[in-house]
Amino acid sequence: MKESRVEFYKRWGNHSKPYFKWQAEQISKYAGKRIADIGCGLGNFVEIFSDKELYLGFDSDELVRKEVESLEYPDNFRLAETGDICLDEAVDEIEENGIDTIICINTLEHIENDKQALTNMVKAVKKNDYICLIVPALHCLYGSLDKFDGHYRRYSKRDLSALTNGLDVDVVLMHYMNMIGSIGWFIKSRIVKEKSYRNANFSFIVFLLPIISFLEKCIKPLFGLSLLLVLRKT
Repeated sequence: MKESRVEFYKRWGNHSKPYFKWQAEQISKYAGKRIADIGCGLGNFVEIFSDKELYLGFDSDELVRKEVESLEYPDNFRLAETGDICLDEAVDEIEENGIDTIICINTLEHIENDKQALTNMVKAVKKNDYICLIVPALHCLYGSLDKFDGHYRRYSKRDLSALTNGLDVDVVLMHYMNMIGSIGWFIKSRIVKEKSYRNANFSFIVFLLPIISFLEKCIKPLFGLSLLLVLRKT
């Protein structure tokens, strides 16, 4: 039986908490008091940011939204009424809730009109507020696992720079993450052509995480599994 997206998110969340924490550490210094999470899923980052005034989760998958509504979360969490960031209503909801930071982690690649999505994120926040994105990196890594997960694309630095053209933002930070993971992804997705995420995949990257974290504190990698982009509204 094919695994549902909700079942996958639960399995992923159970095995990858240290990795989510590491991702959050990359953007935590830019996080204000009121956060909007675009593509929140089942809330991988909610506990990490439970000290914030508000954590407003956006997700367009109705089954995911139904599952979120049935679960318990910290008091600062609220599921947005509008799931789709490409809609004007999402911009209105972000503005009405006084959001000062938008995070979008492993979501932009799932949105067909990524330019509209980023445009709306920028439109929704105020001057000097931050937008923090983590996206899959490198066209050459696109393979069976990307197709399985519904990725429209992977990104280069040039792609992300092009997305910001014409938007009222400064690029504060843009660099690759998880160089070691990119090698494993290339093998599994391009050579072996795996068509599902196995628990061993998550466990192995968590096992390697102390090494990855140490190395990437010393030097930013020349390539990686993901790209981190931090924007400031001008």
